[in-house]
Amino acid sequence: MRLLVLKELFASGVLAKAHVEPAPDDGWVLRVTKCEGEVLTVTLAAEAGEPKRYARQTAALMDAHRIGFRDVTIKLPEEFVREDGAKLGKTR
Repeated sequence: MRLLVLKELFASGVLAKAHVEPAPDDGWVLRVTKCEGEVLTVTLAAEAGEPKRYARQTAALMDAHRIGFRDVTIKLPEEFVREDGAKLGKTR
């Protein structure tokens, strides 16, 4: 769902939670949960239905903030690459 529509839904009290999770192939996706439990994925404005993929978590967090959320859950992958260094492997 497009960001503009999600902003309107948030203002109407329809949205309950936001969470950032790993995209299936690479990057991150932002999903929001409606109060009734339905989960929606943020999509690209230019391509209807195409999930928006974020290169960095912070970009997804900024979109969640633009929608209106102040609390966001982040799900980390099993294999996590640190952005501040070249170390690979599982997080501790």
